[in-house]
Amino acid sequence: MPLPNLNLPSGSTCSVKVIENGSKLGNLATKIAAGPSIPGFDILPNLPSYSFLIEGPKGRKILFDLGMRPDWRNLAPIVVNRISTQGWDLTADKHIATILQENGQDLNEIEAIILRCTYKFKAKMYLLQSHWHWDHIGCHSTFPASTALVVGPGFKEALLPGYPERGDSPILKSDYDGRNLIEIDFADQSSLKIGRLNAHDYFGDGSFYILDAPGHTIGHLCALARTTSSPDTFIFLPADAIHHGGELRPSEYLPIPESIFPHPVSSHASPYCPGHILDDLQESRGRKPGEPFLVPLGGYDVADLVRTIEKVQEADCHENIFVIFAHDDNMKDVIEFFPRDINQWKDKGLGQTARWKFLKDFAEALNLRS
Repeated sequence: MPLPNLNLPSGSTCSVKVIENGSKLGNLATKIAAGPSIPGFDILPNLPSYSFLIEGPKGRKILFDLGMRPDWRNLAPIVVNRISTQGWDLTADKHIATILQENGQDLNEIEAIILRCTYKFKAKMYLLQSHWHWDHIGCHSTFPASTALVVGPGFKEALLPGYPERGDSPILKSDYDGRNLIEIDFADQSSLKIGRLNAHDYFGDGSFYILDAPGHTIGHLCALARTTSSPDTFIFLPADAIHHGGELRPSEYLPIPESIFPHPVSSHASPYCPGHILDDLQESRGRKPGEPFLVPLGGYDVADLVRTIEKVQEADCHENIFVIFAHDDNMKDVIEFFPRDINQWKDKGLGQTARWKFLKDFAEALNLRS
């Protein structure tokens, strides 16, 4: 089958660095996120929550997501109350801002702009919130007041004002008070698309695109970063459109291979995993071989979310695109984290290494069929 044409325009490149702050979301039942069930896969793996530092070709820097804050009990009360009753195991070692500063990054030197009215350089940092879920918004107060917040469509209408002005808001009024809150309007840029996703060229040079990705939450966003040119390579950030690789793969464009090496279950006696075993697992659960193992079961609009995942699949099948979602625990064994960048992922074969690693979570089901 021919691969989908994403109609990617030419452009500059940006640096991508993945920040890992020791966050862990544990003891989450798989059934709250995705199905149909897979034998032995009742609990999701311990999930990290990454933040991404993006630096444009002219030195401008933004953050895509802020990960989970260590002091999560200081979130809005409605969020804290919900988390406290779930029995989840939640930890995070440090604020993202702390990690940046420990590695020599002055927050006030990020995203410098000239304010001509004062004839001075004014520093700004933009925290690009893919969406408002508590495990990605970090702690805004750890950044200067000049740090703006960029959010997706519908955010202001649905979530403002924040707590305590609005008692049931999942965000704090202090999160955005005194800051520039920028809501992207994709309707004004309807002619720009990456594949079938509405896009916003953030730096204006083709290095980093913000993508409209509805479904998981109101205003949910994905992103695409150009990591090299000649040839072009990209990193796709689907944020929370995907919580597990089984929601993305296989697909009609990226079928299960005849065999997978090395075997995703490291303790398995065979170095190879035959593809027909995975096909059998699919069929035993009413899934077709060309469909992803899992479908999302929760979200603001699940139908929209499924459509968004289908659009992500159209990018995932390309060998020059590396998909890294916010909670991908497999990245810990594949990539180098901040302060190193991962722009040379293609030369290092990281996309191929990571592609089927999620199958390790199906160890019990695969062993039953071996």
